[in-house]
Amino acid sequence: MEENKNLFVWFFAIVALLFLLGSFGMGGYGMMSFGMGFGFFWMLLFWGAFIWVVVTLINVGQSSKKEEDSSNILKKRYASGEISKKQYTEMKKELK
Repeated sequence: MEENKNLFVWFFAIVALLFLLGSFGMGGYGMMSFGMGFGFFWMLLFWGAFIWVVVTLINVGQSSKKEEDSSNILKKRYASGEISKKQYTEMKKELK
């Protein structure tokens, strides 16, 4: 599922760049046809999309690297009954 999300983000970024750079450049349909107000709008749209793509890629990268720390794993094992209270206290002392 993570790969599909990442692929969607890259596809969207490439299509947006091609769309904005290809048809809204000098002499295109952007500022020259619609006036300066729409040019500013497209600039804001472009930078907003660019920042969104960068933040999304950073978040996807960080979420995949997230690891559980040992104390949480130990608590889960004790809660599920895998280890006894004696083993839990001994392991907890070793972790400190």
